[in-house]
Amino acid sequence: MLERVRRLLDLAEHPGTGEEEAAVASAHAAALMLRYGLDSSAVRRGTTGRSETIDGIEFEVSNRGGHARERCWALHLVCDALGCKGAQHWTAVKGRGIRGAGRVTMTVIGPEPVLDGLRILLPSLTLQMENHLIPALHHFTTTAPHHLDTTGPPSGAGDVHSPGDGDVHSLGDGPGLSVAKARRAQAATAFRRAFYVGFGSGVATKLRARVAEVSEQIKGTGAELVLLDRTALVQAEFARRYPGLKKARSTPLDPTGYTSGRQAGHQADLNDRTLSDLPANELPPIPSPPTP
Repeated sequence: MLERVRRLLDLAEHPGTGEEEAAVASAHAAALMLRYGLDSSAVRRGTTGRSETIDGIEFEVSNRGGHARERCWALHLVCDALGCKGAQHWTAVKGRGIRGAGRVTMTVIGPEPVLDGLRILLPSLTLQMENHLIPALHHFTTTAPHHLDTTGPPSGAGDVHSPGDGDVHSLGDGPGLSVAKARRAQAATAFRRAFYVGFGSGVATKLRARVAEVSEQIKGTGAELVLLDRTALVQAEFARRYPGLKKARSTPLDPTGYTSGRQAGHQADLNDRTLSDLPANELPPIPSPPTP
């Protein structure tokens, strides 16, 4: 991969390369460097290049439906796969927690080249995650009849049977149908939240495979030591900004939703579908210098 990017940069910057061909080569090189968190100096020397600058970006996360916690969880997995660390913060009525937050923001700490890529990648993945969820949730709710079981009240909804519950009976529903609706809603919510986390896990697996590919190619060049140093710098900057920050508590996830989300994450577009798969030795040759 590094050799491929070097060839693309050489082709783009050579004075004998045509304007259109140079633009295409430059765009492809830039996309590859964003994908792997590299810069041109790194590619030139086979290392991570200049001294790393660790910075932070903010990304607003939707809390529609009260699911910001799982959306953030998914994005944390993606950022972690690229060597970054994130923290979320929100504004909400005291005691309601993130579920009742009006605004949720993620701050991501990492090397500048990686953050440049995440500025493009995070909004794209968020949209894909929501789009993949719609058909998956529809399939789940229409092919899982056991969620309509009315033999008892759904967890946390024991008051559904109360004859004085106006919210239930004002719609003209009998207790059995009300229980079925409550069960369906609970199952759909559990599926949705698990799907988000699974999607992030699937994307993270793809990204880790690509990072491993780069790590293998730079083994023995000294660059792997710089990558380790980059990780230490990220950890240090995160600790400086968020001293004493505790990890969020883990919660059980619906296995069906998680598996479905993970499969969708494996299929996610990482903004590189338009890149040519030509290896370095099959790229257009560098133009020869003009003969005097």
